[in-house]
Amino acid sequence: MDIKPNEVESVSVVGTLNGDDVKIIKTHGGFHLAVGKKNKKSKKSEVLAGGSHKAIVAHQIQKDYGSDYQPILSKSEHDNLGKIEDKTSYLNSDNIQDGVELYAITKNNKVEFVLYKRGLTLCKYGAEIKSDSLILKNKYFNKSLIKKEMATANAIARAIEDKVYELNLTTIEKKV
Repeated sequence: MDIKPNEVESVSVVGTLNGDDVKIIKTHGGFHLAVGKKNKKSKKSEVLAGGSHKAIVAHQIQKDYGSDYQPILSKSEHDNLGKIEDKTSYLNSDNIQDGVELYAITKNNKVEFVLYKRGLTLCKYGAEIKSDSLILKNKYFNKSLIKKEMATANAIARAIEDKVYELNLTTIEKKV
């Protein structure tokens, strides 16, 4: 895959793998590619993971390379990728077999619930924690990629309810 310099929006270091930096390249289109050396003897960096969400790409590297990958400590809250929780088990078996994944990503007082498939965001809910409430503020659906299924909607709702319980919140408000 060739990415031209004029297609790159930003490059950031997210950790180390086998003693070398792992960098995430964000293109102007919003796609994130993680590059690094897969093993200690590699002379060139290779693509390690890719997708539409930076935190999930970094999470995928962690899953694939285990203790060989060391995420960097964030210098500021802005650089922090957030805490990622895999909620894929809430999906039905057909979705899981199709490669669909469900994540809850918490960063500061913001929470995202992301339905993801092979590097693409199918659906995303953005929420904010205020006092004792989780306020759903925005939503995104990729209508060409997502199938409208009640089981998928129930899985997302269960992930949201789970987060409300985990954070000891009392209400969910929709401002979408």
